[in-house]
Amino acid sequence: MEHKIKILVIGVAIAGIVLGGFSLYNLVEQKESGVNIYYDVVCTQGAAENLTGMESVKVHGMVCNTGDKEAKNVTVTVIFTDTAHDRVVRKTVVEGVDLLPKGAVSVEFDTEYLRELTIPKTIVDETIQVNWMEDGQLKTLTSRKHAAATEEEK
Repeated sequence: MEHKIKILVIGVAIAGIVLGGFSLYNLVEQKESGVNIYYDVVCTQGAAENLTGMESVKVHGMVCNTGDKEAKNVTVTVIFTDTAHDRVVRKTVVEGVDLLPKGAVSVEFDTEYLRELTIPKTIVDETIQVNWMEDGQLKTLTSRKHAAATEEEK
């Protein structure tokens, strides 16, 4: 009898651990509700049209909100980092728009940075920074070209 009770207790403990593990897994997999900024950006760099000795860096992009809350007072800034000329240029391309949830609204933008040609050719790094208000807090999403995006609260 004592042996059967031990087996029953061990079986209940194993079942509890397995069920608890599934519950924990489901909690981790659930996505938080809120704003989810989505963007698509194309960057090109080459000789400037009709300007001898100049180079053009162009950025064309789109930003929207695929989350389930509205992103208020959205600002998008493109930051050009030109290490060859020791310059950082910030251009605000979207300012003060509200992005509705579930991708209902998207905003497109274009901007250009002109610089003198470099020999040998050097690359200008572009960073996209998106700021918005969510639940009374300023949130920021920053992404460098070919780098992972990071979000932070301010």
